[in-house]
Amino acid sequence: MKRIFYGWWIVLATNLICLLGFGTWLYSFGVFFKPMMNEFGWTRAMTAGAASLRSIEGGVAGPVVGWAVDKYGARRVIIFGGIVSGLGFALMPFVDSLLGFYLAYGIIVSIGMSAMLYLPAFTVIAKWFRRRLSRALAVLAVGAGLGGLVCAPAATLVIQHFGWRIAFLGMGILMWLVVIPLAMVVRERPEDMGLRPDGDPPEGAPGAGGSEGVPAAGGSADYTLKQALASSAFWVIALTFFFSSLSHSVVFVHAIPALTDAGISAELAAFSVGLLTVVSIAGRLSFGYLGDFVDKRYLFLIGYTLQGAGVLILMVAREMTTVYLFVAVFGVGFGSTVPLLASIRADYFGRAALGKIQGFMSPVTMVAGATGPVSAGYLFDTTGSYQTAFLAVGLLTIAGGFIILLAKPLPGAAAA
Repeated sequence: MKRIFYGWWIVLATNLICLLGFGTWLYSFGVFFKPMMNEFGWTRAMTAGAASLRSIEGGVAGPVVGWAVDKYGARRVIIFGGIVSGLGFALMPFVDSLLGFYLAYGIIVSIGMSAMLYLPAFTVIAKWFRRRLSRALAVLAVGAGLGGLVCAPAATLVIQHFGWRIAFLGMGILMWLVVIPLAMVVRERPEDMGLRPDGDPPEGAPGAGGSEGVPAAGGSADYTLKQALASSAFWVIALTFFFSSLSHSVVFVHAIPALTDAGISAELAAFSVGLLTVVSIAGRLSFGYLGDFVDKRYLFLIGYTLQGAGVLILMVAREMTTVYLFVAVFGVGFGSTVPLLASIRADYFGRAALGKIQGFMSPVTMVAGATGPVSAGYLFDTTGSYQTAFLAVGLLTIAGGFIILLAKPLPGAAAA
């Protein structure tokens, strides 16, 4: 019986880590929004400020995390992240002010999540897979999608029965019990275990040149961080990621409040966001598979168009039929971009400095995640509606799909 390539065990472990991390930190934020806002008397902009601070921290930490992954390895960085994020969640029950909320959630939890989620996972998986990279990243991305379905409704039930403080404490304990053991599965390079990327046979063995009619690993040139920053492709790709970050940060912070404003129950609103992340799995898997064969820029164009259209549908959602349409369109569009984000960077810039390159792209996307939620909250506070915010975000996201077509492949970059 043929043994499973060890790279897939790393994909599974990081998949489960991302399920818990994104499910609690990102997709469940909306269910805490109104309970905390109502208890403390905060405005929507003030409450959304924690999500904006979360993005600012991610942008600042990105280059540091990328450097740490390249220097110390993904496993150590993920363990550090699990410890810190668990501590931040465990401190949330003691929050009694906006400053405390920003410190515990917006800074401490966010530092931990930056260290344990996609950046180290993307980087290590890119070392284990070459020809099958987009497909491996698509499988990785399934975990985050399931996290929304599992964690947001679960957090809603805990909040209703025990309060938001106990819900946060439970999240902290889960971080320590789940993330640290799973991180031990991670190994940095297949060569350290006597293996080759994609599970290819050893050099000189029959079939060692690769399979499926695709050239063996190593088709893309390895660019240094300085070379990547000097290329126009880096900034074009970063700009399009800005628009994607803008839309999903606004949606995952304000969708549940917007739906409950429209008269939809908190349970159904939380279920809708959870369902959205499940639907996104279809986009993650299908576009991740296609990413190994089709120019990723055209896949981004389709994905961003769907994502932006989904935001425009949310703008007019007043009953569950329209909500489900929003879930379907935005879910597939949002999901489609997840496995493509890291694989296009690996294609264009290689793997040698991928951690640093991904990290230095974080400050660009950070601006969107920082300004989007709080701006949408401010517009609601001043106009009494999300209409203007959702319209602007939807149109900008669609524009991002056309902008990425300007990212011309660099010399030596992979073709797909």
